Amino acid sequence: MRTMRRVNVHNSGPRPSRQVRAILAATRHSGSETASDPGPPCRPAYLALHRSGELLERARRMWSMMGKCRLCPRECGANRLQGKRGFCGTTGTTLTVSSFHPHFGEERPLVGTNGSGTIFFSHCSLRCVFCQNWEISMQGCGAERSVEDLAGMMLWLQRIGCHNINLVTPTHYSAHILKALDLAAGRDLRLPVVYNTSGWERLEILKLLDGIVDIYMPDFKYWDSGMASTYSSGADSYPGVTAEAIVEMQRQIGSPQYTAEGVMQRGIIVRHLVMPNTVSGSEQIMEWIAKNMKKDIYINIMAQYRPEYKAHQYPDIARKITMAEYASVVEKARKLGLTNLDVHTASLMQF
Repeated sequence: MRTMRRVNVHNSGPRPSRQVRAILAATRHSGSETASDPGPPCRPAYLALHRSGELLERARRMWSMMGKCRLCPRECGANRLQGKRGFCGTTGTTLTVSSFHPHFGEERPLVGTNGSGTIFFSHCSLRCVFCQNWEISMQGCGAERSVEDLAGMMLWLQRIGCHNINLVTPTHYSAHILKALDLAAGRDLRLPVVYNTSGWERLEILKLLDGIVDIYMPDFKYWDSGMASTYSSGADSYPGVTAEAIVEMQRQIGSPQYTAEGVMQRGIIVRHLVMPNTVSGSEQIMEWIAKNMKKDIYINIMAQYRPEYKAHQYPDIARKITMAEYASVVEKARKLGLTNLDVHTASLMQF
C-alpha cells in the first residue's frame, strides 16, 4: 500500500539537539522552490492516445494480461478474468475503491488550492508488514466498483475543481484504470493523471503507460533486497526493479511543468520513508538518486514512520524514528547536491 501522508504528532523522547534541528531548518521548504519556470498549462498526455484509439488498445492489452496475471513484478499467474484471486487479493472485472475525494495532505504542487483528486484503491501487491493502511491493503476494505463507476469518479473530481486525478496503489488495477480513463476522456476529462505507486513496477507495464501518465509519484522504500523481502512479503527484487522503474519514469516525463500558480502538470515526485535502524537504506537511496537523476528532482523525505499492522513483531522496526535518524538523511541529501527536498512535514513532528 502506498504510504499516505499522515502526520502523527507526539511528545515522547528527549528534545532533539540544536545541531539536528539546524539541519532540518536549513532545508525545510515547500519542495517547489527550485522547480522549473512555469509555462502555459499543458494538455494531459492521454488525450492524443484517446483520440487515436491507442489508449483503448493499450487497455485491452493490459486486460488480457490478467488471464495469467503479470501486471506487477510478482507475476503470480492467477487467472483473474475467471475470478481467481491474485497475490494482491483481487480478481478481474470489477475493482474495489476505498474512497475518492479532494485530498489536501499530498505534496503541495499536487494540492494547489482545490486539492488533489485522489482515488484510493483497495488491495496491494507489495503487502508490507508495517502498512499504515492495512485494513485497505490487506483486508480489501472498500466498495466494489465497475470501470464505468471509476470513470464517473474521475469526472466528478474534475467537476468539483480538483487539480489532478491521483491514483493511489494503482498497479493491480492498471487495466481497469486505462479503460476508465478512455471512457472519461471521451466525456471531456482534462485533468493530469498522477500514478501514485510503491515504485515496484514492471518495465513492460510502464512502457504501456508511456504517453498516458502525466505525473509519476513512486516510493523508493528499500535499498537492500533482504530488507525488502523481510518486510514486504518476499519482494526481494524491489530495489533493482524500482530503480529501473524510476529511470524509465524520468525518461517518459522529461522536465517538469507547472502552472503559473505552481501546480504540477507534468513531472516526477520520489517519496522515501525513513525507517528506524537504517532498515530503508536511506543514505544509499539518496546517493543513487544523486547519481542517476537530475539534482533538482522533487524528493519527499518522509518522517512519519510509526509501527503499524505487524511491525511490532519485528524488533528493528518496532519503534518510531528519531529526529537524529531523519536529520542524517536530510543532511546526506543536501551534501549530495539534491536541491528540491520536501521536508516541511518535519516542522510538524515532535520527535
